[in-house]
Amino acid sequence: MSECEDTSIQVDGRRRVTFLDRGPRDGVTVMYLHGFPGSRLEQCLFPYEALERVGVRLISVDRPGWGLTDPLAGDRVARARDVLHVADHLGIDQFPLMAISAGGGYGVALAATAPTRIARLVLVSAQAAPYDDPATITRMQPGQLAVLAATRAGRTAGFVDGCAAFRREFLEDPIGRFWSNFATLSAAERAFIEQPEVRNTFIGDMTEGLRTSPDGVIDDLLSWPQPLEVDLTSITCPVIAIHGTDDDWEPLANLRRVIDQIPDAHLWLCAGMNHLGPLLHPAAVLALTCDA
Repeated sequence: MSECEDTSIQVDGRRRVTFLDRGPRDGVTVMYLHGFPGSRLEQCLFPYEALERVGVRLISVDRPGWGLTDPLAGDRVARARDVLHVADHLGIDQFPLMAISAGGGYGVALAATAPTRIARLVLVSAQAAPYDDPATITRMQPGQLAVLAATRAGRTAGFVDGCAAFRREFLEDPIGRFWSNFATLSAAERAFIEQPEVRNTFIGDMTEGLRTSPDGVIDDLLSWPQPLEVDLTSITCPVIAIHGTDDDWEPLANLRRVIDQIPDAHLWLCAGMNHLGPLLHPAAVLALTCDA
């Protein structure tokens, strides 16, 4: 096996699930759930030298409807199980799990429903709680609040058409369609995203996520206002959340609603940072993930 390999497997004899296997073969195997809009390529924001330095083999799975993984109807629990299918395919029994941004709720669902498989859950700038408490989401970006309002009507024809339009517009002009979301980043985060290699990684990741259909967009957005399907007190593994104090994509107050209910949870704050703050320290995030 090479040091960076893209693989698709068949699940239940009918669905394709695709993952990226990257890093030293003898490293600690960490599974990875990407954000929105995104794909398995998001893990490339963690430089290979950081994977080598910490000793991490990082396996990122295209979530249902994103990238090259087929859609799957169902709640967060059902949709997170693709991680277990990939782990089974690779012969991995127990593993740390990293969940970034919109992957957070799926990571929480998996930790609660597969407690013998998840050794540790690390939530990075994570949307771990639903957006169902107005008091905790007041600092979200206006565009997100507008989308959230649309999700409450459910899977209407207008909502589906809007998601399809978002996909088309992004693929035509990823810079113009999404880059305005970065306007509130700190100076350090803006310098990070303006690095050509980082910028190109973001664009490539999001474009790959949207390449096949708008299904991932639709199902992710519809989950935003829905209550978590799991009992948070049933999560037995250690949980570490790494979050910017000034995050206006995934408000810290909303994350705390989850962290405060998990028995063994710890919060690491990136002072003065917004949504990308933790990514400025990739080796440190990886070390927390594998307890190095």
